[in-house]
Amino acid sequence: MRALSLDTNPDNASRSFDVTRNGFVGTGGSVCLVLETESEVQRRNAQSYAKFLGWGQGSDGHNVAISHPEGRGLKSAMSNALRDSKMNPTDIDYVNAHAPSTSIGDASEMKALKATFPLPQEVLVSSTKPLTGHGLSLSSIMEAAFCCIGLKDQFLPGSAHVTQPDPELGHLKLVQESKDQPVDRVMSNSSGFGGANVSVIFGKA
Repeated sequence: MRALSLDTNPDNASRSFDVTRNGFVGTGGSVCLVLETESEVQRRNAQSYAKFLGWGQGSDGHNVAISHPEGRGLKSAMSNALRDSKMNPTDIDYVNAHAPSTSIGDASEMKALKATFPLPQEVLVSSTKPLTGHGLSLSSIMEAAFCCIGLKDQFLPGSAHVTQPDPELGHLKLVQESKDQPVDRVMSNSSGFGGANVSVIFGKA
């Protein structure tokens, strides 16, 4: 597919939203999310990381491996997630973008994000793939878990290795370094082969 970065330096090989990005870096790992009712959490006196608020799916079927150039499927997924959670775009504090560090994938998502979160809102956005690599089907649950940890510990993960932010970000506010910050509601985006896209929304527990 010629989608992997040709850089051999792991300190900057993956750099989502940078104008010099040239592909993703593969990775492995494992994550488990446990979804329980609020009453069960209280019964067990368990510590909650976050509250699941809603989700949305959008499939555009544009290409087996390439995102729709206008981000049509991902835009639908985000709209459906907002509708399912009964929220407006302005209710979202931060978006963990799929942003695989490929020119086509990043460009498609930036268009979808700007359409979903139009001015005057300047939603905070970052991708954690530069820090972890792209786990393909693993990446969706892994990045959702990062969002839950961020809600629990009240911080935003940064987009690492960006030295030249893509001007196409426009009014999207790129979080380049992880920082402690109050956050109540976050969205996590995932895009897969064949134009399959899913967005999930979590809130502070």
